Amino acid sequence: MRLLDCQLRNVRLHGELSLSFAAGITLIGGANETGKSTLVEALHRTLFLRASATGPPVEALQSQLHLGQPTVELGFEARNDRWTLRKRFSGSSGQVTLQSAGGAKAVSGSEAEDLLAELLGLSETIGSRQANTVLPSRWAHLWVMQGAAGHDLLAAGKAHYDFDALRSELERGGGAAVLQSDNDQRLLSQLEAAIAENLTSRGPRRHSPLWQAEQARQTAAAQLEQALARLQEYEQAGDSLAGIGAQLQELQTTTLPALLERQRILSGAGEASSRLQAAIQLARQSLEPLRLRHGATARTLTEGKTLARGNRERKQRLDQLQQAQLEVAGRRQHLSQELNQRQRQRHDLENQCRSLQGHNQLVQGLLEQARSQADLARLNRELTQQRQAESKRQSLKQQLNALAALGSAELQELRARAQQQRDARTRQEAMAAGLRLVRADLPVRLNGETIQPGEQRLLNEMCSLEVGEGVTLEISPGGGQTLDSLAKRSLQAEAALRELLAKLGVESVEQAEQLAAERYRLEQQLASLGAAPANGLAALEAELNQLHQRAAELEILLSSQADWRQQFEQDQAIPTAPAALQALQRQLAQTLNHSSGALRQADAALEAARKAYQQLELSEKELAAELNVLQEEHKLREAQLQELIESHGGSEILTSRLAELAEQQRLQENELQRLENEQASLSGGDPAREQQQLVARIEATRRQIEQLIDQRGAARQRCDSISADDPHAAVEQARVQLESAEAEHRGIARLCAARQLLQQMFHNAQADHSSRYSEPLARAIDSYLAPLLPGAPAAQLHYDQSSGFTGLRLRRGGEAYGFAELSGGMREQLAAALRLSMADVLKGAHDGCLPLLFDDAFTNCDPERVLLVKQMLTTAAARGLQVILLTCDPAAYGSFADQVITLAEPAAC
Repeated sequence: MRLLDCQLRNVRLHGELSLSFAAGITLIGGANETGKSTLVEALHRTLFLRASATGPPVEALQSQLHLGQPTVELGFEARNDRWTLRKRFSGSSGQVTLQSAGGAKAVSGSEAEDLLAELLGLSETIGSRQANTVLPSRWAHLWVMQGAAGHDLLAAGKAHYDFDALRSELERGGGAAVLQSDNDQRLLSQLEAAIAENLTSRGPRRHSPLWQAEQARQTAAAQLEQALARLQEYEQAGDSLAGIGAQLQELQTTTLPALLERQRILSGAGEASSRLQAAIQLARQSLEPLRLRHGATARTLTEGKTLARGNRERKQRLDQLQQAQLEVAGRRQHLSQELNQRQRQRHDLENQCRSLQGHNQLVQGLLEQARSQADLARLNRELTQQRQAESKRQSLKQQLNALAALGSAELQELRARAQQQRDARTRQEAMAAGLRLVRADLPVRLNGETIQPGEQRLLNEMCSLEVGEGVTLEISPGGGQTLDSLAKRSLQAEAALRELLAKLGVESVEQAEQLAAERYRLEQQLASLGAAPANGLAALEAELNQLHQRAAELEILLSSQADWRQQFEQDQAIPTAPAALQALQRQLAQTLNHSSGALRQADAALEAARKAYQQLELSEKELAAELNVLQEEHKLREAQLQELIESHGGSEILTSRLAELAEQQRLQENELQRLENEQASLSGGDPAREQQQLVARIEATRRQIEQLIDQRGAARQRCDSISADDPHAAVEQARVQLESAEAEHRGIARLCAARQLLQQMFHNAQADHSSRYSEPLARAIDSYLAPLLPGAPAAQLHYDQSSGFTGLRLRRGGEAYGFAELSGGMREQLAAALRLSMADVLKGAHDGCLPLLFDDAFTNCDPERVLLVKQMLTTAAARGLQVILLTCDPAAYGSFADQVITLAEPAAC
């Protein structure tokens, strides 16, 4: 899967952004707040979030600067085809379309979402419910969001990387076949099923053999405990029966006779004190009315004083409440005026904000209309330029096709053959001999031709020289044979040159050089025009049609805002230039922001005033209610005090009466004390009280004897009933049953423990062979870390079938350091190597390519390490991966990328 291009509309600060991605490395640079992270999040949500989703992830894409819903169009390659995905995020009305190259397959809605998930190798795209939880983990091993570059990917768990696909690709590559054989899986499944038959994670499974054996053991133990308790109860009942008999004999023979004898002795002495007892009883009867009258008088006096004090306090409280009621009424009137004033201010601010918002939307629409018109003009110019360039490109191609196919290789060969001809001729001329006749007295002929004295000839072949009639000389320049070979070589070079000239369709080397120069000139002109963009004219025309459509929509929108325009133009003229419209819109937005803030403050002040007014009203009502209650209570207590004074007199009268009653009560109590002292001196004690105590003890002893007789009968009956079942034999039988149940339980528990031990040994064996998974991935990490850490293997990690890959460590020197112990820069580089290695393994399931995005991922790397990071990313691109690097400092990475894109800071709206 490879990303090709994207187009963002109305996504946060991006009103319109179009980008294309290189097949290898794409470097996207830009300062902070230029929308790099927005681009990454928009692409991520487009691939993995449904267009109909709602919630914070979709709200985060919405723009506060541009009208319209967030729309993203993404081109990518997958399943050996090119696809165009378009999503508009607008809640339940969101739209999605997915179309293959050439329109062979085009789907929309849920069908498009399902096909997209299939192309990405996922079960489904994410809806609103999963947006906050599942979305951040989708392709977290490939897309490094800003701030997450230094996090340990493996510590986050299997859900944050494609664990199942990663394991499948490792197995397909030859790793871990031992761990995943059919026999191992069948044995492990049978073992787990056997363990699950008796055990769960919380203990024994209900109704399993182990559970039943445990229940049987507990039942047998309970029966043994019950039999032992019954035996103990039998023994206790026997001991109790013996103790009751001894206690009953003691009471009947000793205690009760002694008490009866003491009662007889006290009966004679009791008659003597009966008279004093009667006098004491009369004195007590006389004392009681005095006490009652004294208490009643004291209570009446206290009640009168309490009523008087309470009335004084209530009168003081009434005065305070009346004063507070006057103050609250004044404050309520003041707050009522303040509340009315704040309501008028809030209404004025609300009207002002509504007007400013309408004017702002109008100016924003006019600004977008002006920009659309400028874009239309730009696109028309670009379309004209593209058409002119295409026409010139076709003309140059026709001229090139009309010229002979003379390339640099053909021209070089032609020059070489011409040079060979010149070299052969030069060597032939160098081997020639010179002949000059100085003087002669006989005729001299060269090859039969007479030469005169002073004449000079150049001999380059064998010739005959005659002097007179009798002398003939044969001259061979260069030895004869060498000259012949040079001549033949010269003829061959000339023939080869003529053959090549004929083959190339030219007459001479000079003509060939002129044609090659002309061809080079035309090729340079064609190259300067550049390659014709794929679907260039069609894309420009489609974009032009979209702009026309948007211009029509804006025209309709602006016509609906005619009232706001008329109202606005009453105050000032609306400019037409985009710069002036932008300045006006910025001014309106600032004014609207200030007015909105003032409106919020007015709302808060109005709400506070309303609450204060309501609180005062409530306080006033509470004061009035409390005042009415106190007034009624004060009247009632005044009436009670007046009635008390009329019935019993004033406090002075009651005080005098209370003193008289206290004196009478004192005298009567002294008389009673005298009589009681006389009675005590007569008997030396209190015979009546002793008689009463003695009677009570005799009665208690008789009752105790009756209870012991009943207990003796019950104990005898209990012993008889228990002994009927032979408690000793019952204990022995219960003990045998418990031993049998424990033996059966131990056998089943031992079998379960053996199965668990076998399962643990199997998992340990799997852990011992976990290197079959972890080593290939660790080697891949080392291959990426080689520029950073040359030498021995550096990366270490573990594999567990339940938790996946864990324990990422880095060996430095002789020590292995955990991920959290590394520096910030090293954590970023190790995490990047892990992600690249995972992508390297997973790319086989995605047509041999996967895109990796790094959003400001190497902020902690020092300048020296950046060069090594570049080598690591270049290695990934060479292995077929696609790397997209977003950074605030593109200058630090130089020109290593296949394509460099700079995001300019958007103009403020």
